[in-house]
Amino acid sequence: MTGPNHLRRRVLRGFAIAGVLLAVVVVRVVVSSRSELAKGVALEQGHDVDAAIVHYRRAARWYAPLSPYPVAALAHLERIGAAAERDADVDRALGAYRAMRGAILSTRSFYTPTPDRLERADQRIARLMSELPAPPIDAGKSPDELYREHLALLSASPRPKLLFALMALFGFGLWVGGAFTFASRGIDEEDRLLRPLALRWGLVVLAGFLLFSLGLAFA
Repeated sequence: MTGPNHLRRRVLRGFAIAGVLLAVVVVRVVVSSRSELAKGVALEQGHDVDAAIVHYRRAARWYAPLSPYPVAALAHLERIGAAAERDADVDRALGAYRAMRGAILSTRSFYTPTPDRLERADQRIARLMSELPAPPIDAGKSPDELYREHLALLSASPRPKLLFALMALFGFGLWVGGAFTFASRGIDEEDRLLRPLALRWGLVVLAGFLLFSLGLAFA
């Protein structure tokens, strides 16, 4: 009969495996964000600001809670947008603010990271759009009217897709549960792999990870 100490070992092993897998994903996200941020800084220092905007957006999209790199990337985008406005470069300003907005929305789940920056980006995009020549359908509207209309459209951005959000949650549960079961049933008391069970639950872990990744990508 399996003793309490052995069961405790298997439980701890399961949590350890799940923790390692989660840590691998987090490290990948943080390292990628740092790399993209460094590329953006180098390009901006080389006066290729438009290319830097692309990499700053990528850095901000590689979001993990408490990671400083997405926040720094968003700060760079906001600064570039403000500088472009001062130089009357509307295209670059819109590009920077839209990159900032898109990056924040792409990382939104049940909460929105840096909502204050998203609000400022929406306001600056709406103001810049309202100052462009109006299409015939908006002829006669004042800049303030156009600003309010643009801001209302930007503020009504869609929430994450429920199906893919649920897929991500289900995948995460499958991933962690599969790792726990792999450790408790796929390994015997001598720490040897029980091949049929180990293979089965290893595939469950892989399927959970894939569903989690796809859900995050398309939510």
